[in-house]
Amino acid sequence: MDETVFENTSDVVFRLDEQWRFVMVNAAATVLFSQSKGELLHRSLWEMFPQLLGTNFESEYRRIMTQGGLSHFEAFSTLGNCWLNVQIQREKGGILVFLRDISDRKQVEADVMEQSRLGHLMGRVSRFLVHAHGLAESLQYCTDAIIDELDGAIAAIWVYNSQAQYLERQGFSYNGETSEPLLSSLLFQSPVLTLEHSIIGMIAQTQKPIVDLVFPAFGDPLQSGAVAVNRPPQSNDSIFCNLEPTPAKLPTKLHFVGYPMVLDDRLIGVLALWSYQALRPLVYEGLGSLADSLAIDIDRCWARTALLSRREALLFRLANQIRNSLDLNTILDTAVHEIRQLLNVDCCTYLWCWTEGDSLSLMVSHEAGVEANCGQAIATCPPERLTFLAEQIGQQRLLRIDDIQHPPPLPFLNSKDAQGLMDLLRDLEIQSLLLLPLKTRSDHLGAIACSQRRGVRHWSEQEIELLQAVVDQLALAIDQAELFAQTRAAALAAQTQAQQIELTLQELKRTQAQLIQTEKMSSLGQMIAGIAHEINNPVNFISGNLSYTSEYVNDLVRLVETYRKHLPDNQELSELEDEIDLDFIIEDLPKTLASMQIGAERIRQIVLSLRNFSRLDQAEMKPVDIHEGLDNTLLILHNRLKAKGHRAEIEIIKNYGDLPPVDCYAGQLNQVFMNILANAIDAMDDEPEPREITISTEFIPDPDQPESEEGEPLGDALIRLQDNGSGMSSETVSHIFDPFFTTKPVGKGTGLGLAISYQIIVEKHHGRITCDSVPGKGTLFTIQIPVQPPANLRKT
Repeated sequence: MDETVFENTSDVVFRLDEQWRFVMVNAAATVLFSQSKGELLHRSLWEMFPQLLGTNFESEYRRIMTQGGLSHFEAFSTLGNCWLNVQIQREKGGILVFLRDISDRKQVEADVMEQSRLGHLMGRVSRFLVHAHGLAESLQYCTDAIIDELDGAIAAIWVYNSQAQYLERQGFSYNGETSEPLLSSLLFQSPVLTLEHSIIGMIAQTQKPIVDLVFPAFGDPLQSGAVAVNRPPQSNDSIFCNLEPTPAKLPTKLHFVGYPMVLDDRLIGVLALWSYQALRPLVYEGLGSLADSLAIDIDRCWARTALLSRREALLFRLANQIRNSLDLNTILDTAVHEIRQLLNVDCCTYLWCWTEGDSLSLMVSHEAGVEANCGQAIATCPPERLTFLAEQIGQQRLLRIDDIQHPPPLPFLNSKDAQGLMDLLRDLEIQSLLLLPLKTRSDHLGAIACSQRRGVRHWSEQEIELLQAVVDQLALAIDQAELFAQTRAAALAAQTQAQQIELTLQELKRTQAQLIQTEKMSSLGQMIAGIAHEINNPVNFISGNLSYTSEYVNDLVRLVETYRKHLPDNQELSELEDEIDLDFIIEDLPKTLASMQIGAERIRQIVLSLRNFSRLDQAEMKPVDIHEGLDNTLLILHNRLKAKGHRAEIEIIKNYGDLPPVDCYAGQLNQVFMNILANAIDAMDDEPEPREITISTEFIPDPDQPESEEGEPLGDALIRLQDNGSGMSSETVSHIFDPFFTTKPVGKGTGLGLAISYQIIVEKHHGRITCDSVPGKGTLFTIQIPVQPPANLRKT
């Protein structure tokens, strides 16, 4: 081929004779080799460029020179610091070499590869964070994913504690090849960092990232030792070096990149990555985006936790209002202000709904908002336009609209009514609305309405759940307040009937106490059942695998014994046996497994006792074993019975008789046992030894009819609960079953326990409960209930 053709091409072309001397080079070759034609011609390739020795170039040149044929490959060249597409062919008297610079294509390939890795990383993290995981678990998953996808040495995430003003590490992962000196450096010895004397602290203080800070590979990444900050890629550091397989070498430097996690100028934490390889700009951008996403997710997690905490606080405050105040205005005013503050909405109102003829009407009774009289628009709206909202309250239908510009599907409305609703909200200047209706036992209708006027609001499921719980509390409060108001009106109207008024007020207090206690025990029962269920699953898993574990251990012990039998004189095995004390392990391991089995069984017994005590599945009268209820109650109180400090253990003496199954409300009867036994334990707090509680039971047959027609025993079950505590005076005993009467200090007793117990025994079971006490000697409670209740009681 004419050499002038080679001269005009942009590719590098040169010929080598069989002595490896240049016999022809074109202009592009002189640029690549940085030598003139005169300096190259008739000179040996290996003498001119010894750096090619040991590379793919040398092996392929020599192979084609000796074997002939054609070779085509791609490789990175230190000559020109570029990637080359190489084509070699044998000619008479030597070889002809064509080199084409493909660095731009390799650059694109590297960008695509980095984008793919970053996309996969962001996808993994996003998919994981979508689900409800704990914060520590989520951040640990993120650092694991960073190491997996970016081949880093160490990845870590610190979360900022604004109250204590320190950084707490909640995600830490490292590559299996990461050096031990790096892992044991000062930075990673403690999970807590101050904002001083560390790179991580500096990032947190300045809220600015540090990109490609380079350390010695085995140095301390805590403080100094860096050689460059924001260092641009050097010419001798190929950005494509990870695309060509090279022999493994010890790293000579450690690259660091750290990003602050900031949200609205508020420090959330720090994300950091150490790598033995130089990171590319795309990776920096990806880690910066990941840090921003994590800041949002961490803040969302904090907000969710705070919302749940504030929800519990709000419900507690409302419950206290219901308990401590029967003033409806106070309760509703507290509710709207607490809800507005908790959810940070523009306006929260309470709507009264009542019937006028055949139609429903609305009125704003209580409001709380950013602006004064925020409910005025609804109050002044023509009644006929509010008919739709009143109908939704009357039908007890939740109404949720996040954005009136993009209304949700409302299948219960036709298109005309839906459009009318949107027009109404626009006229009321409401952008988002959440309305939860309520209905009391006295058929009173109302609703809590939360509205956003200065922007749209996405109502989360947690917020809706919170408001529903508040609405349930308000319905109970309104019932009680109306009942109280009616009682007060009757008292004022009949001042001459003082005795009747007193009886009415006492009945009101008992009703209030029963409502409160019923709500309390219902919540307690659901909580106990939930806890028992959640504990039962992992315990079953552990208990079910212990037998297999025991078999595996026995098999391993047999294997070890066989090794010892056939290798008795092996010095290395003997030394290892002495070091780990093999005989002790073989002896102690079965005991350990047995202890674990006993512990699992103990947990199962506690779970069963919790479930039996709550008796959520026994809302009606059923035959139950009274002794089982007593034992379950004692098991729950076991911690209070144990010795603590200078106080000796309380001994339980059981004198159980032969009791048939008793038809009763098991959960309520367990509540009675709990109240009496808890009071007995309190009465012996400061008493000297011996401290004893004696429980006796016996069956008293009915003298007139000892058996029913079906052959079942008839009579009474007698339960005696006696302690040797401090006792009570006769004056105190005479009031012991009065509502709200208590001998305990303020804040420790409600005065409802024994009053409720009296109602359960006397009114629910048509039985009797008495109290006998002697100061300084103790107290005896005697409970007597029929084994078979009357037919009319069973129906009710």
